[in-house]
Amino acid sequence: MFFQRIILRFIPACVLVFTSVASVSCIASTTVSVNEASVAVENQSSRTQRAATRTALEQVVVKITGQRDALKQASVRTMLSEPQRYLRAYRFEMNNGELFYVGEFDSQTVTQELREAGLPIWGQRRPDTLIWLATQDDNSNREIISDGTANDITEALREVATERGVPVVFPLMDLDDSLSISVYDVWGRFAVSLKEASARYQPDYIVGARLYKVEENAVPDIEEAKKTQEQVRKLKYDSYRPAFSNNGLQDLNTYLVDDLVQASKAPAFSRSEFEEMGNQSQDGAYALDWVVIDNTDINFGSVYADDPTELAALFLEDYSDFLGKHFSVNTTEENITEDLLTISVANVDSLEKYVHAREYMAQMSIVKAVSLIEQEGSVATFSLTLRSRPDDFYKVIKLDSRLKPVTDAAGNRLEGQNFYWNE
Repeated sequence: MFFQRIILRFIPACVLVFTSVASVSCIASTTVSVNEASVAVENQSSRTQRAATRTALEQVVVKITGQRDALKQASVRTMLSEPQRYLRAYRFEMNNGELFYVGEFDSQTVTQELREAGLPIWGQRRPDTLIWLATQDDNSNREIISDGTANDITEALREVATERGVPVVFPLMDLDDSLSISVYDVWGRFAVSLKEASARYQPDYIVGARLYKVEENAVPDIEEAKKTQEQVRKLKYDSYRPAFSNNGLQDLNTYLVDDLVQASKAPAFSRSEFEEMGNQSQDGAYALDWVVIDNTDINFGSVYADDPTELAALFLEDYSDFLGKHFSVNTTEENITEDLLTISVANVDSLEKYVHAREYMAQMSIVKAVSLIEQEGSVATFSLTLRSRPDDFYKVIKLDSRLKPVTDAAGNRLEGQNFYWNE
């Protein structure tokens, strides 16, 4: 699991396609095709097709559940024994001189059987991730991987991103990026610098990472580590700092102001603590140290492997599992029952908008059924039958700006289930 391989401390601060960065939209998240998978093959023989169909279905199962471990389930192994049963169409494609089998499966049937097997379901809407990755060669030269970089590491990342249905982009590293961030900032995983430089891309998640060969008996850079910790604390303070208005102090979250100030000014961890972390066991000739930043959390740690390409793929697999766990909906948890949620949606002032809004909610993996209760002016009231808790519904809609909770001037969500439809 992603966080089971953490070597450094956990600090809470709270592609289907590898798309071109230039096309990143102001609307967060991307819709991926979870029922399609591509497999490299040597020929188009019947035997090859049968094997490729099974492999493609394996990819689809992992995409839909968000977890590699899903393939270990007995019910999934039964599905994989008859992959043709779920196949809707297939084709062969050539890509860079290599032949691929592309299988398209019946998404509704596969999803229903996975749900009946008690597995979590991750919808088509996936969060966008911007990766700042710094590498170091044998001469200790460091560089930031850009959108135009093509090597074994980026190829491995692209392959895993496609297989897992995780939209990921690299920075352009044009003049704007070069002026806003340096390889030193990425290498140090400095959270504040990473977040500021990422603003133009508007990602849901920011990953800062460095990949390097492990040197025996290397002395850890405690000053760099201190700065990393200090930036984590500063970003934590900025993220939770309460706002002031005519009504007084708002949005205290779970922190008090004094606690935030103390945390932001606290000294970095002690030298003995840092050296103890540096002496923890590691398994691999190469290391990838990472930090993951979103709107509410900052996590960082390390993974190891004997090959840099293998290491990059391992990290993205673990990261994909992490996202899958966070955003998938599991309807088999104890005490989970179907919940009814009534919401009012403003700006539904045409039949076309009504159809789009209804289809948008109906396609969510968490929504079992949706019906219109009332229409008054441009405000439509819907009844949603949820397969999980309402909190999971709010978590899903945060990935898209089309259905936005109504907020006050300070950005705080108003009481009640009031939303605004953006189209």
